[in-house]
Amino acid sequence: MIYKFYLYSIFKNLRFADPFLVIYFMDLGLSYAVIGLLLGLQHLSTVLLEFPSGILADGWGRCRATSLCFVFYGLSFAGFAMTGRWPDVPVVYWLGVCLAFFALAEALRTGSHKAIMLDYLDSIDHSNRATWLIGRTRAVSKYTSATAAISGGIILSWTGHYAVLFALSAVAALCGCILLLTYPRELEGNAWRARQQPATSAEAVPYQSLRLMWRHPEFWPLFLQSVLFESQLKIVLKYFTQAFLKTGLAILGIAVIAPAGATGIERLGAFGVGLNEFVRDALGGLGARGSANFERRCLTSVTALNRIYFASLIVIVGLALCSLSLQWGLIPGVVLISLLTVLQNLRRPIFVSALNTRMEKSQRASVLSFESVCRASTIACLLPAFGWLADHYGLIAVWGFASLMLLLGGFIRLNPESARSSQALSVTVAASTVVEHSA
Repeated sequence: MIYKFYLYSIFKNLRFADPFLVIYFMDLGLSYAVIGLLLGLQHLSTVLLEFPSGILADGWGRCRATSLCFVFYGLSFAGFAMTGRWPDVPVVYWLGVCLAFFALAEALRTGSHKAIMLDYLDSIDHSNRATWLIGRTRAVSKYTSATAAISGGIILSWTGHYAVLFALSAVAALCGCILLLTYPRELEGNAWRARQQPATSAEAVPYQSLRLMWRHPEFWPLFLQSVLFESQLKIVLKYFTQAFLKTGLAILGIAVIAPAGATGIERLGAFGVGLNEFVRDALGGLGARGSANFERRCLTSVTALNRIYFASLIVIVGLALCSLSLQWGLIPGVVLISLLTVLQNLRRPIFVSALNTRMEKSQRASVLSFESVCRASTIACLLPAFGWLADHYGLIAVWGFASLMLLLGGFIRLNPESARSSQALSVTVAASTVVEHSA
């Protein structure tokens, strides 16, 4: 099964157009504000669908829900590939529909596959290896993204057409759908297994224990800090790094899509963007792979999370300084963006592992989806504001606003003692469930 998890990470991240999506929107003539509005609406759509989809995955079957998500990914990428085929349709509306399909796919995916992996570890009695497994699969994801990025840069430099990148991404999504259908049915989740044995599993899913978990004082600081951290880093890394590179290369006289007659370095714009993404994702993979070792060195997971959080804040402040003059700040900024990618990927497996000790096994997809809902809600609300700031004050305002948001989140400092109390929480929740069912 471990190799199937790796294959999932490969097919999910063969998104050849991802490093160029915002640049693609900019080349279509969209302003930062319109781009922010479109992407914000995509995240809002995910928000509206995500938590219900997590409950659906826990009840209907996690593998089936995740296989369906790849269908919608494929429809989204195919739609992007056909942008402009019908001139009568406004491009903003067309892109909105494509992003809506993407949002539906994200809603079906988030939380479910991590829950599948955690279930598998339980089934082989290796629950304590959660950070290791999530770190390894995330590393494979990053290495795959790196390969897709450099390949996408080469293809775009050669063809000059974004549609080829979207079409290749759609093919990878189809392969992901087929892969998920080969997963063992035992990994569909506790609710699915309960339906197979109604005589011995008549009790309802323990929503009371879920409510008790959310009321626990150690759960919310971990949860809220993650929402702020992930939302700000996604805005910075996924949506404005491309704009940073496009602007910096333009100052050097290099276009992403080389004009006719361009020679030499002038033809390397798309390759440079792909190469940057390749390096970042490769380093991100190393960060994810080393998350278990970093967690051990910090003694507790929350100590590791606190250190990564404040290091990331310092790096984003450094990015703001680099944006003062991109003639000298482009290369240092690229280095800082790579460091930020490492920190993000170092943190995520540690967070999921820490959260795993604070939630019911049967509710994993629901809780992880709820975390993603809050993260997507934050991004949906803030992206239009980030776009407006970028249009009026430049990219330095983006980094400054992200730094301010992270600074506010710094007041939700995690208590290292929570790591020692997590096992007691699990016992308390389990005991309350037993009493509830006995009653």
